[in-house]
Amino acid sequence: MDLFALPDWVIWGLIAVVLVVVEMLTIAYVALGFAVGAVVAGLLTWLFPGIHIFVQALIWALVGLGVWLGVARWNAYFRKTHRDINDFDSLDSLPKSDRRPRTPSEDQTKD
Repeated sequence: MDLFALPDWVIWGLIAVVLVVVEMLTIAYVALGFAVGAVVAGLLTWLFPGIHIFVQALIWALVGLGVWLGVARWNAYFRKTHRDINDFDSLDSLPKSDRRPRTPSEDQTKD
């Protein structure tokens, strides 16, 4: 079976599936953005057959980059505005009457 004999939208679908698998194996959102870009390029080539390959690649790159940057900014905003569950101080769980005052050396090591 010749891979390049397949319709363009099938090739974009295969690229999207491979990128989603890569996304599941990694921790970055880069592959997810470009998988969404491949899906959009595949849908456009299915709806409008005959789009030049360079236009398809440009659509894929721009949509993929846009989705990746959007997810990265949303993730940065989310991390900035939400408390990290791993930042736990056991003294905070005690009532104020049971806490002893911290020494200046303890305050420096906390940060």
